[in-house]
Amino acid sequence: MWEFELICDLKDAKYMRYIQDKLAEPISQAGGVMATVADREYIYLSLGVKLQNMPAVKTQLRLILTEVFCQLMKYDFLKENIDLPSELPDYAETFLKVCTYFDRETERHMVLKLLKLSGKKLNLKSLLYFRMQGLISKWSELCELANQNSITILKKDNFIEFLRFLLGSIDSKCQSVILELKDKCLIYHDQESDFDIITSIDVNDGYDILSKLIDLNPYLIKVHKSESGGEIVSLLRSVFDDRVEVGN
Repeated sequence: MWEFELICDLKDAKYMRYIQDKLAEPISQAGGVMATVADREYIYLSLGVKLQNMPAVKTQLRLILTEVFCQLMKYDFLKENIDLPSELPDYAETFLKVCTYFDRETERHMVLKLLKLSGKKLNLKSLLYFRMQGLISKWSELCELANQNSITILKKDNFIEFLRFLLGSIDSKCQSVILELKDKCLIYHDQESDFDIITSIDVNDGYDILSKLIDLNPYLIKVHKSESGGEIVSLLRSVFDDRVEVGN
């Protein structure tokens, strides 16, 4: 039996919930077990599988943890260390999300090199701050650059140019996306999981839709728009240019 334990601060319970949700199916397929307990400071996630199933589960766990570090923990680090103007909440949130996506493929490789899972337990914060100094350094430089230029960047024309620039450093998660404004959802085939994904959207928040599409960075965006969808289409075209196709 291969046994492993993950540890995170109680205030960071969302990381553990993410890991549990993503790991549930691989553990089930491997006939393994998974359980969590908590005390006043930490949450502990314990898992166990038969030795013959260890390689497959360990591979999935490494990939899931990479997303925790490069997406969830990076976003929280940037949010804590970038000082964004409060009067521009839509721009600010999109800015944070796009900065989180920036250079993620390079950062994933950095994390995977360190995630050997050769021991019996792993503390998420300890690993980040004591063994991933290169990652923390990159994020700190990004925060410093953002703080020096946030007022200029968050002017609308400059912001759009900034988003267009960053697209070149963000890997693509899918070939194409269908944006259903009438049905309020995004539909796409995720290349990593090989599943068709349907996710809900807020059609009244164009910048939230934009940030989700930048995360996916598809080669084609097919928009089925409602009568009031012209503003969203215009916003998407300002960033994605001719990758946006519009139908009824």
